[in-house]
Amino acid sequence: MKKIILIASILLTAQITWAKSQKACFKVEGMTCAACTVTTKVAINKLDGINDIDVSLKNKSAVVDYDDNKTDAVKIKEKIDSVGYKATKRQCEEG
Repeated sequence: MKKIILIASILLTAQITWAKSQKACFKVEGMTCAACTVTTKVAINKLDGINDIDVSLKNKSAVVDYDDNKTDAVKIKEKIDSVGYKATKRQCEEG
């Protein structure tokens, strides 16, 4: 029994170590005002594993830093779409 607990503990620790912070970038169509950026941020923040969000009305974009063990870009896109905007994943710019 002690071996099973030890193995489970090692695997759990390894899983935590393997979790990586990822960045996903989206073009977001349909945002027209500052309240739209707030709505988008609040929606995305409801997902587990969100570390940071930057939503820009001027650039019609969202950049999301997330834990890839808890969520992914598809779920983030779906969450943005669910509040009435159209998200399209795009390549993140360097810098």
